Amino acid sequence: MSVVLIAVSVAVLTPAVSKANDNKKAAIEILSTENTASVQFAGSTESAFLFDVKISNPKADKFTLFIQAEDGEVLFVKEYSDANFTKKVKLLKGGDNTAYKFTIKSSNKALENSFVVNTVTRTVDDVVVTKL
Repeated sequence: MSVVLIAVSVAVLTPAVSKANDNKKAAIEILSTENTASVQFAGSTESAFLFDVKISNPKADKFTLFIQAEDGEVLFVKEYSDANFTKKVKLLKGGDNTAYKFTIKSSNKALENSFVVNTVTRTVDDVVVTKL
């Protein structure tokens, strides 16, 4: 009997801090000292990884959710404007991808949050010895 164990780590890049654009009048704006977005591992099936994506967006500003594979392939892009955004994301296993990047970009400000998810799949063999 084989059991598959999956380890997932999430690294947060640039949480809740804006990036200044090339406009000289634009200033860096810190929205909050709290995390306004999160990506959490919710489990897995034999064929997919499951994640919960939550974004606090009190002003209901437009933002875009991007999901990329480690090779740069864009797996998902969609614009939203939910005030309390909650989505379950299912990423199919397969290929050589062991990392995924979730990016949330504000449409009307130079804000960006990125989360990198690294996956490791291991197979464990269970051996049972019985006396005859």
